[in-house]
Amino acid sequence: MSSSSTTFEVAPSLEEYKVDEKEYLRQNSQYHILATGAVVFNSEGKMLLVQRAADEKAFPNVWEVPGGKVDDTDATLLHAVARELKEETGLDATKIVRKVGEFGWGEFSKRRGKDVVWRKLIFEVEVRDDDIKLDPEEHQDYLWATEDEVINDKVGDIALSWITQPNKEINLDAFKSRREAAAS
Repeated sequence: MSSSSTTFEVAPSLEEYKVDEKEYLRQNSQYHILATGAVVFNSEGKMLLVQRAADEKAFPNVWEVPGGKVDDTDATLLHAVARELKEETGLDATKIVRKVGEFGWGEFSKRRGKDVVWRKLIFEVEVRDDDIKLDPEEHQDYLWATEDEVINDKVGDIALSWITQPNKEINLDAFKSRREAAAS
């Protein structure tokens, strides 16, 4: 599916993300690689978390929001959010609501032969329904978590482990920004 044919509503505050990866990196030359994440809340206010597959090379069995690397074929960064959400969960984005936050990290890229800096932009996304169909090559399970469950790293008898502390913190930021938006 071509991401440019995906239709969804975009909040006016997100205009600056209606650019492709190449343009964003031109404007933000301190970064080399972009990734996006999609925070989805259900009608009970719980956040969707997906568990990486056990045989994933990078960070097996950890919990995260759906997301991944921006592709050259993504019309905009927001299309990358919708594409990754669809690929990983089967969910169709209907609206990109707000930017939740961002974080980054550096690593040595064997392919590029140098150090690179990643930037991950996280957005709250509304979806058509919550009928989740995981891509088993990427994720093995999913759950809906409350803010307290994320804080305590536990949903029922399931212990939540995160790739890094910023991955957990961005989830908590999503709950906060949702609360603040509801109060205004």
